Amino acid sequence: MADATTTPIGVLARRFAAGDESALRETYERWSRLVHTIARTSLGSSADADDVTQQVFIAAWQSRATLRATDESLPAWLLGICRLKVIDALRARSRAFRKDELLASEAMAGEPPVEAARVDEVIDSVIVQDALAALGDPRATILRLVYLEDHTHDEVARRLDLPLGTVKSHVRRGLERLRAVFEEVDAA
Repeated sequence: MADATTTPIGVLARRFAAGDESALRETYERWSRLVHTIARTSLGSSADADDVTQQVFIAAWQSRATLRATDESLPAWLLGICRLKVIDALRARSRAFRKDELLASEAMAGEPPVEAARVDEVIDSVIVQDALAALGDPRATILRLVYLEDHTHDEVARRLDLPLGTVKSHVRRGLERLRAVFEEVDAA
């Protein structure tokens, strides 16, 4: 086995993508500190960074078939996975904070504790509203009109003075973006 720092990246990437476990070890030795540093800087916690680092390499190994094994793809691919895992960790942290905040505010107000299902429902609603806001207009407005206010595509097109095809395109692309957000949230 070559020294992990001297194996050409393209060779290592091809071995990794092919399922060579020694390539996983070399990849971990070569980039785990970078992944950990980025996670620690983003999350502010070594313990959380440890978890993210482990998740990055597990996810990389499990999805190695998606790696395009080129000369520089492996580190960029790992850092892309790291970015997603950091976002997942921040979202999970935010969800937990929102849930704790909601429970604490109701306890301070002397109200009976909220059922966990109700808290999750409120959190889901906030996530949907945040995700819609992130889409920007007119896409967010179109999705609100179609799915939250139950208007047809034709009605939305007339109301917003847009071509029907444009409305349908916004709906399709908006749903794709929302699906990606919800998959990330579910994974967290």
